[in-house]
Amino acid sequence: MSAADRIETLDYAERWFRDGLRAIDPPGCLVAVEADMSQAVAFRHQMQERGTPVTYNTLVVHAAAAALAQHPKLHKLMAGNHRIYPGTVDICLSVAGDAAVTPVLIIKDAANKNWSQLGAEIRDRAAVVRREDEKRLALLRRWGWVVPFAVLRKALIRYLLSRAWYRRMASGTFQVSVVSSVDVCVPFLFNTAGVLSAGRVQDRVVALDGRAQIRPMLTLTCCVDHKIWNGMDAAEFLGSVKSCLEQVAA
Repeated sequence: MSAADRIETLDYAERWFRDGLRAIDPPGCLVAVEADMSQAVAFRHQMQERGTPVTYNTLVVHAAAAALAQHPKLHKLMAGNHRIYPGTVDICLSVAGDAAVTPVLIIKDAANKNWSQLGAEIRDRAAVVRREDEKRLALLRRWGWVVPFAVLRKALIRYLLSRAWYRRMASGTFQVSVVSSVDVCVPFLFNTAGVLSAGRVQDRVVALDGRAQIRPMLTLTCCVDHKIWNGMDAAEFLGSVKSCLEQVAA
């Protein structure tokens, strides 16, 4: 005799997240590159020997912020009928969580922080962000019924997404996601011009100067909103991120 199906009713927090994801436009383009992390690996070892551990999360965030600072014409948002060029690079970093929609950490003015400052902020605030997210979930579960219908929830979320202040509060000015347990990570839903994602650093055989060599490699992907960036914009940004990671030094 087969086991009976178990059916659960979504609570209102889950309904809000579901409808929020439905209100986000799908990506218009995906680009990817491979970054040679030899310099980054050596840099991490040097910092560890000095008693200052550095994670790949920190290095990817630092590279993304530096790339946007180097190419200010790419650092922009679209909200309603307005195009905004933010005065600071505020990186939205996904933080591991239990829900389908993970908590995010907004690192303000990331382009003016070095890798040490970024690492300390990510390390110190990650737990705080998770606790704050749990409180928001509890609040939605308790009061989410105030807007009972999906069509109303989606309309409200679309209205908020048309406001620059809400986009910056919820998603900063650019999004980054690092999933170190997989080779490639490609998020398809985001609220900024694009989302930079990275998997794990892994030894691979690559061809260099006509010879096969083993190098620590990282796959970087970037999904973009075609209303803001085109494919060449994404390629320019991703090339700059790759360059920053390959040339990192103490």
